[in-house]
Amino acid sequence: MKRLTPFDFIKSINEKTENLMDTTPDAEREYVPFVVNRGLSYSPDTILYANEMNCVPLTDKRMQYDYLYHSIRKRKRFDKWIKPEEMDEELLGLVMEAYKVGQKKAVEYIRMLPKERLDALRQSGRGSNAK
Repeated sequence: MKRLTPFDFIKSINEKTENLMDTTPDAEREYVPFVVNRGLSYSPDTILYANEMNCVPLTDKRMQYDYLYHSIRKRKRFDKWIKPEEMDEELLGLVMEAYKVGQKKAVEYIRMLPKERLDALRQSGRGSNAK
C-alpha cells in the first residue's frame, strides 16, 4: 500500500473524498498535523480551522483530523504554497565576505543595498573594500 502524504490528507479534508482515518490502517501514524494545518492555512475559508488546531497541539491526531474533516465544507481549493525565494549564491558570498556577516544578515543586506552597490560588489569579485 502506498504511503499517505500530507497532500492526501488535505485533499481528503477539502474534497471529502474518503475519511482516510477510517479506510487506511496506518493513516494515524502518517498524519502530520503541522503540515496539514499549514496547507489549510493558505485558504481564507479554512485558516481559522487550522489555527484552532494549532492552539491545541497535544490533541490526538485522529481527533484533529476528524475535527477538520467534519468542520470544513466540501470544496475544491487550489492554494499556492509559499516557496523560499531564490538567492544568488555568489552574491551572497560576496556580501558575507565584504561586510563580515552571517548568511541571514547578508540576505537582509542584499534586500537593503542599492542595485549599484551590489553590481560594484559583483564586478570587484571581492567585497574587501566595501565599508
